[in-house]
Amino acid sequence: MISFEDPETIKEAKIRFEKHMSGAATLPADLRSACYRAVLAGADEPAFQRFLQLYRAADLHEEKDRVSRALGAVRDPHLLRRVLDFAVSDEVRSQDTVFVIVSVAVSKNGRDLAWQFFKDNWQKFMDRYQGGFLLARLVKSTTENFASEASALEIEEFFRTHQSPGTERSVQQALETTVRLNAAWLRRDLAAATFYLQPYH
Repeated sequence: MISFEDPETIKEAKIRFEKHMSGAATLPADLRSACYRAVLAGADEPAFQRFLQLYRAADLHEEKDRVSRALGAVRDPHLLRRVLDFAVSDEVRSQDTVFVIVSVAVSKNGRDLAWQFFKDNWQKFMDRYQGGFLLARLVKSTTENFASEASALEIEEFFRTHQSPGTERSVQQALETTVRLNAAWLRRDLAAATFYLQPYH
């Protein structure tokens, strides 16, 4: 419901988060990620800083994971860039970096930022992950959320000129089973889907 931006659910999540932060009522572990994302979606700088403090104060790595992977829910482009920079900082373990970047890449506000960030830091990621499964996951997540032939061609060109051993299958899957399929679906059904959804806008 939070993903679908239901206002009542978001309101309740924010109330529970504040009670959690004040110590009045601890949030159950299985609700924390959802509540964190609800609060972060509308976060400004002070709210964002609260989550960084929450991350730094967490004793359990599981809680650090929950906080860091929720950071991608912010919508402000400036804060999303901060999340990406945070992902590669000394505060985040290298094996967790990928999942923080993924949290940005899967959002409509962060998709382009995460792809640009990957391109800008390509060599750093090559050196850090050296063709392992984390690199493949990072490549797939930063490329598969596009839906145009132009994007597909850009991705192809980038990996043609930046050899990235171990990622070939991920690139192929992202292009063939996601980007180009999305583009074909839009070409075929955009007008009909727009017409159908217009009354609900």
